[in-house]
Amino acid sequence: MQFDGRASKVMVVDHDRTNLEMLQIRLDVAGFHPIAIRHGREALEMLANTRPDAVILERNLPDIDGMELLRAMAALPGRPAPILLVGRNIAAEDVRAGIELGVRDCLAKPFSGTAVLERLTRMLKRTAPTTTAPARPAVYINA
Repeated sequence: MQFDGRASKVMVVDHDRTNLEMLQIRLDVAGFHPIAIRHGREALEMLANTRPDAVILERNLPDIDGMELLRAMAALPGRPAPILLVGRNIAAEDVRAGIELGVRDCLAKPFSGTAVLERLTRMLKRTAPTTTAPARPAVYINA
């Protein structure tokens, strides 16, 4: 079975209603299950009960700094979801720190829905569990 990203739960955290709605629609049409959230603290509450397969996170949230949210997410138990960090001004030091906290890719705003889908799918492919074919029993032939 080849991974195509469909049926993956994707949490989108962005305070900009227009971006949030655009991403929610694009993800839904592409077969993902988007979880749209406008506030960082709400995202933390949701993560206590729900484990998304990936997170699209705005760097500059009004209620909690995106980097602070990344640190809180990294401290949660279990395997962290891969994160796509988006924003208008993402500094190089944020990228370096983010990589240590689960960020797998970054994307500058404004971006196209296509660019988000491409990066999200690539991230999910890299973290998808690999399946190996079951071992076949040896067959002996007397000749």
